[in-house]
Amino acid sequence: MTHPDADVQMLASALDLDPGGVSILSREPLGTGSVTGMQMQGDERLLYYLDTSGLSVRAETGLVSVDGSRPTRIWQHPADPHLPALAPVAFENAADTLLGRLGLRAAGSPEMVAYRPGRRAVLRVATGDHDVWLKVVRPSRVERIVRAGEAAASAGIPVPLVHGWSEKGLIVMAGADGRPAAEVEWEPRELLDQVDVLRTRLAQATWDHRSAGILGRVDWYATRGDDRVAAVLADAQRLLGASADEPQVAVVHGDLHFGQLFLGGEGITGVIDVDTLALGDIAEDPAAFLSHAIASALLTRGDRGDRVWALADLASQRWGTDTRVRGLALIHLAGHMIAAQERGEDDRVAGLGNAARALAAGIAPSGAAPKNALIDNFESP
Repeated sequence: MTHPDADVQMLASALDLDPGGVSILSREPLGTGSVTGMQMQGDERLLYYLDTSGLSVRAETGLVSVDGSRPTRIWQHPADPHLPALAPVAFENAADTLLGRLGLRAAGSPEMVAYRPGRRAVLRVATGDHDVWLKVVRPSRVERIVRAGEAAASAGIPVPLVHGWSEKGLIVMAGADGRPAAEVEWEPRELLDQVDVLRTRLAQATWDHRSAGILGRVDWYATRGDDRVAAVLADAQRLLGASADEPQVAVVHGDLHFGQLFLGGEGITGVIDVDTLALGDIAEDPAAFLSHAIASALLTRGDRGDRVWALADLASQRWGTDTRVRGLALIHLAGHMIAAQERGEDDRVAGLGNAARALAAGIAPSGAAPKNALIDNFESP
């Protein structure tokens, strides 16, 4: 059987599998190539990753081959060669030993909360009264990530306490104060006010690492998306090209959305994942926040979904007068569309595309009839 996806064919050929029994879970850019996560039919625990990034690693943990001039590696989760600390801490006994060295006692097995192959993993471990978080990253990045947290804290950003870290690519952290914003009944306008206060504090941080931001993914998105994605990227380029001013540069979070925020009685009481802290275009954070709100609203139903749509619409009113914000937000949405496309979620691709067209035209991304003030406040490209 011939599978239409080249990565599936390569994995099946290397491991002598039936390509018809392989499904794609994820795919994203890494290095000069990509990393694709695939699942074996009949066993959801059997996960393989095919990596064409070309990035060097300290030690290989799986099959390595060369297709022409293109090196390829394949590993089985959790033996990620880019994250050598992952496999050792993914099991109960190793986590017990690690936490014991920090004066902490594990009360259960590590739980994988998030995993971006080749980039990072986050595990949660209960220690009785509270949880601790194990963040696994590339060894080359761990010291910079720790320093980013220190820089954010010095600027008054409420980041979680670091219990300890290892040069092998592991950071042990306390939980953030407050409750996740996704679990709290917030009011959209008040939340956006708090986000703007946060952005001001971030801009005051002393930090020198630079990042290309979401613009660094445009070329990869262009090679992966269908015609609908190409149309969104074309709108993004049109908007970004219409901005005559040079981008304003300041310290930004780099991946800001309400999933990164914890709330309490005094507003934002915790901010996580400041790994991406960077000197960058000040339009990056509002663009990321706006696009994530749109993508989340499409997944959320009922009253809560209405509130997330209201957040997206208000964010587009507040920040969308800046054509750079809208242009960068469209690139983010193109990325969401590609992820949905890879999973075969055509309705979601269409919904994201509809919201992107509305945003590009300067109207409410929810598709609701906008107030005249909304259209009037958008600049014509």
